[in-house]
Amino acid sequence: MAESFISGINSNLDTADIVNKLLQLQRRPIDQLEAKADLEAEKLLTFQDLQSRLQTFKSLVTTLNSESKFLSTQGAFANNSALDNNQVVTIDTTSQAASGTFSLTINSLARESKLVSEGFSSTSGAVTIGTMEIIVGGVTTSITIDSSNNTLDGVRLAINNSGADIKASFLNDGSATNPLRLVISGTKTGIDNSVSFGTSGTLTFTETQAAQNASLTLDGITITKSSNTVTDIIAGTTLKLQSAGSGTITLSSDIDAVKEKISSFVDGYNELVTFIKEQQFLDPDTFETGLLFGNFTVQNLQQTLRNIFSSRVEGLSGDFNSLSQIGIRSQADGTLEIDDGDLTEALTSDIGNIARLFASKGRTTDSDVTFIGFTSVTLSNTYDLRVSGGVPQLSVAGQNQFTDAVGSGNFFSGAVGTPAEGLNFRIGSLTNGSFGTITLSFGVGELINQMLTKLTDKSLNGPLITEIDTFTSTINELDEQIIALESRLEVFEIDLRKRFTNLEIIIGRLNSQKDAFESALGGLKNLFK
Repeated sequence: MAESFISGINSNLDTADIVNKLLQLQRRPIDQLEAKADLEAEKLLTFQDLQSRLQTFKSLVTTLNSESKFLSTQGAFANNSALDNNQVVTIDTTSQAASGTFSLTINSLARESKLVSEGFSSTSGAVTIGTMEIIVGGVTTSITIDSSNNTLDGVRLAINNSGADIKASFLNDGSATNPLRLVISGTKTGIDNSVSFGTSGTLTFTETQAAQNASLTLDGITITKSSNTVTDIIAGTTLKLQSAGSGTITLSSDIDAVKEKISSFVDGYNELVTFIKEQQFLDPDTFETGLLFGNFTVQNLQQTLRNIFSSRVEGLSGDFNSLSQIGIRSQADGTLEIDDGDLTEALTSDIGNIARLFASKGRTTDSDVTFIGFTSVTLSNTYDLRVSGGVPQLSVAGQNQFTDAVGSGNFFSGAVGTPAEGLNFRIGSLTNGSFGTITLSFGVGELINQMLTKLTDKSLNGPLITEIDTFTSTINELDEQIIALESRLEVFEIDLRKRFTNLEIIIGRLNSQKDAFESALGGLKNLFK
C-alpha cells in the first residue's frame, strides 16, 4: 500500500499484528462468499461435465432412434458353380438396403480406351512439331507441339497437363531398336468416354483396346453401364464388378453390427449412470455429499431414464415390447447388463420388431396414405384419418375430434396445437371418406433422444441449461459482492493504519513532552539543592 505505517515504534505494541487480526476478522464475510463461490464453481463444472456426457450419450442414441440407422444390411455373392472361385462382384450396402436375393450375371466389364504410339529409342526422341487433336467422349482437346516440348517425354507431359480425361505413360516393348512407346489411356470407362484422334501430325497411334460398357443381367433384366461401379440398380447397394460370371446376391440383416450398436448404447448408458451416482452420494457417517446430491433436475433425469428403460413401448406389433424381453436388464446398482444369448435369439427371431423397440416407426393402414415423418412436438399415438370437404382431417383414434390438416397438393401435416402437430403424410386421394389410421410409435432410442434434446439443446432452454445459467449467474453475483467487500476492506485497512500511525505519533509527542517535563523537573530539583 502507498500509505506509510509506523508499527509500535513509540507504543511498543505489535500494531502490525493487531491490524492484521482486525483485517482477518473483517475478511470473514469475504472468505465465506469466496468459499460459496468456489462451491458453486465446482457445481457448475460438474453440470457442464454432465452436459458433455449427455451429449456423448445422445450421439450413441442417434444410431438407434430410426430404423434406417438401427438396421444394418450385409451383402454376399455366391457363384452358381461351386468350382468357380473367381471374384465376380464385391458388395457395399447402406442403411437403405433391404434384405433380399437377386440373380446376377456379368457378361462383360466396362473398359477404357487404350492407344499406343510408334516406337522411339529414348524418351528424349524427337517428335514432329505440329498440333495434336485428341477426342475424349466427343470433346476435342488441341495440344500444340513446338520446340519447347517436341520430345516423347514432352508430349507425355503436354497430354497429362491438357485437362482431358486421359493419361499418358511409357511402355517398353523390349525390342532391340525403338522399344519405347507412348501409351494413352482413358481415365473413364464406357463407350461414351472413348478416346480417338482427330488430326495427329506429330505421332501415329494404334488402338489396342476399345472403350466398352459393362453388360450385366439382374433378375433376367439386361443392363448396360459405363462404369464397373454400379450404384443405382439395387436400393442402398453398390456393386463393384470384378469379372465375368454368374451367381446369387444375398442381402441380409447384419446382426453382429446391430449387436455392436446396442452394446455401445448400453456401455454409454452405464458410464452415464455411474457418473451421476458418484456425484449424488451421501455418506451416512460423515454426512458428506456429492456435488449433485439432492438436485431436482438430476433426480428427474435419473427417474425418467429408469422409466424409459423399464416401461413397455406402446403401439408395437410383435413379441417384444420391452428391453428385458430381449436380454437387456437392470442391475442392483442401476446399470444395464446384456444377456448375449437372449439378445441374439431375439434379433434372429424378429429383427424388425427389435428395430421398432428402439426406433421411431410410422405406419398406415390405407394404401393411399404414406407416412413421411414427424417433428419434436408430435406425440406418439394412433390417429384416425378422413377427408371431409376435400380436406384431410386427423383425430386421436377413437376420440372423433377431427381437426383439419395443413398443407397443399398431396402433402399434409397435423395442425398446430394438436397431438398430431408435425405428423407429415402424403395422401393419394382427396375424395371424402375414411382413410384408416396413421400410427406413430416411439421406441426407447427415440424417447431418450427427445429427452436428451430437451436437456442439452441451448435453444430449448431446458432444465439442464437453466441449471448451468443459474450457477453462472450466482457465481457472477458472488464475484461482484466479493469485489465490493474487498473495496470496503481496502478503505477500512487504510483508515485503520492511519489511526494506528496517528496513535504512534501522539504517543511519541507525549513521550517527548514527558522527557522535557522530567528534564525541567530535574533542573528545578538541582536548583533548590
